[in-house]
Amino acid sequence: MLALVKPKIRINGHPVPVTRWGSTHIPVGPGVYDIWVATPWIFDMGAAGTRVMLQPGQAARIYYRSPALIFLNGAIGPEPQKTPGAVFMYIMWAVILLLVVLPMLLTVFI
Repeated sequence: MLALVKPKIRINGHPVPVTRWGSTHIPVGPGVYDIWVATPWIFDMGAAGTRVMLQPGQAARIYYRSPALIFLNGAIGPEPQKTPGAVFMYIMWAVILLLVVLPMLLTVFI
């Protein structure tokens, strides 16, 4: 589903015009930058933000992860992020699977 959209990225409130999933190189000079990323869907879901301070000649790598559930915040930081809400989704899939498969098994063995 995420392949259908591109992330929205704003730096100090200004939209970054060309974005994509994966590495996106955004050249900036030294300074303090507020980075905001969200996944556009029905509305902007998974919004997450961070502040980055760059010295002259310094680069920063920031990782963003969209959430598994539409109403959760995304995750952003200097190292690869885990998907917010992934454990809850796995539990929900297991419960749904049990609700579907368990009655089938009961009808076969009873």
